[in-house]
Amino acid sequence: MNAFRLPVDESVVDILGIIHALEMEAGAEFSDYLDEAFKADGNPEWFEEIRHYRKSMNEPFTYRNQSDFRFILSEGTREDSSFSGIMPNNSAKWVTSAKRLLDKLHHFHHSQLKPDVQNLRIVAGLYADVTAGTGFEVTNWANALFSRTKAILDGTYVPTDTAPVPVASMPEVPAQIVEEYQGAIEEVRQRPPLGSRWEGQKPVRKLSLNRQTRDLYEDGVPVSDELGGLRESVLATWFRYFPLGGEVWVDPDGAAMGYIKGDARMIGWFGQTPEDNSDRVRGFVLPTEYNFENGEVVDVESGLKLSSNTTEPAKDLLHALSTAIDESTKLNITDYGDIFVPVTEGKPKRIANAHKGIWFKGQLPG
Repeated sequence: MNAFRLPVDESVVDILGIIHALEMEAGAEFSDYLDEAFKADGNPEWFEEIRHYRKSMNEPFTYRNQSDFRFILSEGTREDSSFSGIMPNNSAKWVTSAKRLLDKLHHFHHSQLKPDVQNLRIVAGLYADVTAGTGFEVTNWANALFSRTKAILDGTYVPTDTAPVPVASMPEVPAQIVEEYQGAIEEVRQRPPLGSRWEGQKPVRKLSLNRQTRDLYEDGVPVSDELGGLRESVLATWFRYFPLGGEVWVDPDGAAMGYIKGDARMIGWFGQTPEDNSDRVRGFVLPTEYNFENGEVVDVESGLKLSSNTTEPAKDLLHALSTAIDESTKLNITDYGDIFVPVTEGKPKRIANAHKGIWFKGQLPG
């Protein structure tokens, strides 16, 4: 094993490094196991045979080597795979965990997995599940990671050794992943999801919301007409995140800030939201998973249905989803409210956007 490293805090660099190292180690151990099993069965060219088979089925196949853990997870969850009967722990529970872990790795490689301790705990638990009973070294690491991250989140972990762990003890995270994550983190910092903490200086332009007139003023003069056809949607958003005293501070680019429970928060835009007409998925994916079933979005873990767990009617959102996707479709959502169907190849596309009022209570910021 390249390393057996545990986090001591919320360091983004450490979390990225640990997730990358877990993927490398699990891929190497599974690959060695499969290689020995296939060779013993007289099939040393198993990886190339799988590649040719997938391409003959007109399926995309971008994996470059047999130790790519995404390839192993993907192939191991297919009913027509030659892995059947060879994987060390290929039960129905394993398939479920493998599919969930594969989604997390795709999010990681697309800079959509928020690099925090909560997600590291989830990832560690999934690695423990998919390697259970294998005797692989990565299983011990995954179990230790799960315990450590849980202790950090519970506030029960007390560092006993503050000496830094040499970076050389971990496989180096590919520069592309680091650069893309830096860009994603900076984008969120500059203009965070609605309801999230505002970063930077307080804007100069001050406007005021009035709950009685449901209008917007600047120095006592109504200014909502400046919004044109966006007036109703912009005001609805600002009233949803109603700031202290109704005071709204607007930056030159239109980003709007207000104080909520003493904290400066992003509450909307004075005008069109950037990328309203784009299908790009912004931000980090929420850890919760969803299915679209019988015209409903269902929280997989809790079983809650969207229509019965919102503060505002979600009828229009559910209708939009029903026209965009098929039944029994898996869904993800980011902290920006961007809803998408997870993909195994390429980048996902936004199919709808939700705000905190029409999404499950307490799951989106604010």
